[in-house]
Amino acid sequence: MTPPGQAGDRPRPEGHGLRVGLIGAGDMSRYHLRAWQKLPDVEVVAISALHLERAQARAAEFGIPAAYAGAREMLDGERLDAVDIATWRETHAELTLLAADRGIDVLCQKPLAPTFAEAEELAKAVHGRVRLMVHENRRFAPHFRTIRRWIDAGRIGEVRQVVMTTWRSSLIADPDGRRPAVERAAYFGRERRLMIGEALIHQLDVLRYLLGPLKVVAARTARTEPDLPGETLATILLETVPGGAPVVLGGSFVAPGFGGPRTNPARPVGASTTDRLEILGSVSSLVMGGDALELRGGETDHEAVDGADAYQACFDAAIAHFVACLRSGEPFETDPADNLETLRLVEHAYALAQS
Repeated sequence: MTPPGQAGDRPRPEGHGLRVGLIGAGDMSRYHLRAWQKLPDVEVVAISALHLERAQARAAEFGIPAAYAGAREMLDGERLDAVDIATWRETHAELTLLAADRGIDVLCQKPLAPTFAEAEELAKAVHGRVRLMVHENRRFAPHFRTIRRWIDAGRIGEVRQVVMTTWRSSLIADPDGRRPAVERAAYFGRERRLMIGEALIHQLDVLRYLLGPLKVVAARTARTEPDLPGETLATILLETVPGGAPVVLGGSFVAPGFGGPRTNPARPVGASTTDRLEILGSVSSLVMGGDALELRGGETDHEAVDGADAYQACFDAAIAHFVACLRSGEPFETDPADNLETLRLVEHAYALAQS
């Protein structure tokens, strides 16, 4: 374990058994733990949550030796090489700093903090003390890696126009007034930055990964549910930099008939999405929708996409990347500087939507 105050960039060679602590025992922690269990010479030795019984239940489910009622108690009570923060965004800065003060490397769920300014401050506070990677895992999904390879190989040509949508029905209330997304994650019911800050942040990151730098040109949001403080749908117009190719990104939590267990039975109720991506190039067009990727035009290709497998796979790949970089000393693909560029787009989108 790196002593506090020293730069946490030294490699951790293969064969050095990494001791990991997980903070958070909510629904998403299962995906994290399945990914950790697939890695050699890595052990999740402790888990903490606000409610001890939840930590204990998850520990029993995954064979984790120790459970704690608080992150501070776990960080002080265990010898850890790394910590995986899988909690809501308001807690990320405090928990990351707690780990950094103890010289423990950090994998933190997106975003680093609720706002760009807070995230920038956190990145500066941690820089040079420990290794920090943002768990922005969507870009690690196998189908997005395939699309990036096709783009890099010139199979699409010059990107001229892009449309990406993500539709969900998980904030539509049932006859008893319950909303699946809120049942799954209670903070949805109090979050003021919802559609863009919670959901489209993933798509913005994916678009940056696929297309390079982007600029927000316009944005519109709407609150359709009076009892919820956050926006439930949004449309963002961006353009590539350089090039100026238009990119439209749309999302909704209140799209009737989209998402839910019928779309993806392997996902928890309220977590399923219906995503579509179209990239029109000078050589070919790419269409991602349903259960396939397809190239049309000058280049043709077809690749099946298993949504259920891909969802777990993006956790597997992101966590494997974190461990590989800890061991090699190589930079993280989604380091704080990279995540700040995604957060900058989020901030600009909200500013333009309000104006």
